[in-house]
Parts: sequence; structure tokens; C-alpha cells
Amino acid sequence: MIERDGNTPGPVVGVIQARMGSSRLPGKVLAQIGDRPLIEWTIAAMVAVPSISTVVVATTQDPSDDQLVAHLSGIVTVHRGPTFDVLTRCWEAVASYSPSIVVRQTADNPFVDPEVVEAQIARLNDGFDFVGHQGWPLGIAAEVATAKALEEAYREARDPAEREHVMPFLYARPERFRIGSLAAPQEAAHGRYTVDTDDDLALARALADRLHKGPPIHLAQLEAIVRAEPELASLNAEVRQKLWKEIDARSSGRS
Repeated sequence: MIERDGNTPGPVVGVIQARMGSSRLPGKVLAQIGDRPLIEWTIAAMVAVPSISTVVVATTQDPSDDQLVAHLSGIVTVHRGPTFDVLTRCWEAVASYSPSIVVRQTADNPFVDPEVVEAQIARLNDGFDFVGHQGWPLGIAAEVATAKALEEAYREARDPAEREHVMPFLYARPERFRIGSLAAPQEAAHGRYTVDTDDDLALARALADRLHKGPPIHLAQLEAIVRAEPELASLNAEVRQKLWKEIDARSSGRS
């Protein structure tokens, strides 16, 4: 179990949702990037967020995820829950810690910037129920919510898409929940550092080859590499990110 004293009042728990059954890139969470599998980059980044006291990986009960669970043994606490009701999976993964704040991450983001996530937590503490990642390059930030708001979503959400994608119940109801934001960079050298496709994986591997050390990584390091070698951006420039409303709850490639 990864635990330590947090720097904010009450426990802040990070949950990383992960599974082997991605439809766009099966097994991507264990794909090798540099010297380690993708998910280990994500875990290291989340552990490096100062306010997070505990990190849990939320995977499924499907036998296809047995390999993932075995790989993570001794690295991080793993919770197994429903495949498509990811809201239940994530909430049950963190509930036993009685958190005040939940930081949700997906395992296909190897280059999460701990400083950005820490700033999102600080922003949430300004009096919000949810702080998302709109405007940031994909894969850099997180989704942060009060445990109270997330529990309400867990208990009340009925739309299958809202249960699969965890946070839409909150940010689709600004009249009920206080939705905050964290100012994103005005100009980014590249807008996509997540891994959904082979093209994304090619970029992630190219970036890892050029980094001087492993995770955690900061956005400024990635931006410097892409500015020095702008042709790298073309590796996944044609990949389109699907909106959660476009993905059927029974055919999603989300983690």
C-alpha cells in the first residue's frame, strides 16, 4: 500500500482506473515506455503529488485483468470492481479511506504533471466541488472532486454513460455543484500526451527516449522536447479524442 502523511486537512486519495481490455489499444496499460510499463509512469506521477496520501488502482473483476493485478502486486493497492460501472469501481476503491478529496486519474496518462494536479487540489480547496482539466494538454492534469460530491454521484447517477465516465454527473450539473477550473497555459507546443492509440504510444516512447530520467515528468519538459523536435507532434496529430457522450457504455475503450 502506498501511503504517507498528506499536506492538506483530511485524506486526499488518488484513484487510477485501469484495465487491459481497451478496444483501441488492448493491453496498453502494460505497454513498455522507456524503462517501465505505462501504468508505472502514472502511479509514480500520482505518488509525487504532495497532497495525495494514498494511491489505489481500480481495475475490474474480469479475468483479463488478472495479469495487471499480478504485475501490480507489491507496487500499489489494487481494488477490483465492475467493468463498465466505473463510478462504482472508483468510489468503492476509495471509500474505505474516508477521503475528503478524491483525485481521479486514468492509467493511460504516463506524463501526468504532479505540480498541475497539486494546483488542482488547491483550487478545489477554494470552495469547489469539482475541478477538471479543460484547456490543459490531454494527459497532464486530473479530475478532482470532494468525496461528498463523488459519493452523491455514486448513489444517484442512473445514466450508463455517467456511471462509466465517473465525473460527468458532477460537471453536467453546474446548478447543483460548484465547478471550478485551473488556468491552463495560453499556448502549448502539443495538445495530446495521453495514450489511446498506437500513434499515441509511439509519441510516448519517443518522449521517454529523450527524457533524462523517469517519472514524475513535468509539462515544461515535454514542451521543450516538442519545440526542439516539432516533427514529433505529427506522430499523433491525427488522433481524435472522443467525447464521453459519443461513447456507448458497452463499447468504450476507456480504462
